[in-house]
Amino acid sequence: MLRFPHTLLRYWHLLSLDAPTVAALWCWAFGRAARLWLAPWLPVALALGTWLFYVADRLLDARLSPKASLQERHRFHHRHRRWFLGITAPVALVLALLIARMPRSLITSYCVLGALSLLYLGLVHLPARARGKSLYYFPKEFVVALLFAAASALPAWDEARRRARGMPRHHPLLLLCPRFAALCWLNCGAIEDWEQHRRGWRIQWLAVLTIAATSAALFELMNRPARWLALAAVSSAVIFLGLDRSRLTAAGRRIAADLALLTPLILPIAARLTR
Repeated sequence: MLRFPHTLLRYWHLLSLDAPTVAALWCWAFGRAARLWLAPWLPVALALGTWLFYVADRLLDARLSPKASLQERHRFHHRHRRWFLGITAPVALVLALLIARMPRSLITSYCVLGALSLLYLGLVHLPARARGKSLYYFPKEFVVALLFAAASALPAWDEARRRARGMPRHHPLLLLCPRFAALCWLNCGAIEDWEQHRRGWRIQWLAVLTIAATSAALFELMNRPARWLALAAVSSAVIFLGLDRSRLTAAGRRIAADLALLTPLILPIAARLTR
């Protein structure tokens, strides 16, 4: 009985389904917090695009990085690269069909974000092939966090901006999006430190700052869904503090780090309890 959820979570991670799940969930949650109706296929499109990005990143890591630095997810992608490459074509086709249904302003925003994502992949992986090493001083975790947070928030952001013909000064997304970016940075930094067996205060101080900043935002958010999402972000940061002190293996922490970002699932439960 205990092996089933463990195996399920392991393959959720190895198949690169963890990041798409988080992106789709927060995309929906941003729309809910801003009291917007987002088309149900928008989180699906975001999940597909996120999956393609992560698969490409892990395949490039497996091919170009030193073998000693590879994690289980990289080796898994390399072993099954034909399967991954084969399924990317239909996934990309479905994604293209969904993108064609998007508003022009959202397509433009995602084109810019896509170009920045390709630039990131080039900066991270091309030096490894050219010189046998990566850019050690390139802030990978910070850049990935910004790209991921922006991709997750864009559908709600674009819808809110088009409705109001500009972003209102006190719109909840202006408070929630930077907090989510900090949470993504915490996630990426924690995973990097745990897998490299680094000890330090980066995770602790970043978690504390995220908790403090998001807790302060609770008093500025006017509507109930936005407050619940801010509370979910605080809960995620608290979980990271606990994970940093836990005795889980690096692989176990890696999976738990993405599970910690699923706290917006409390939104529909909270909405029913507070009616």
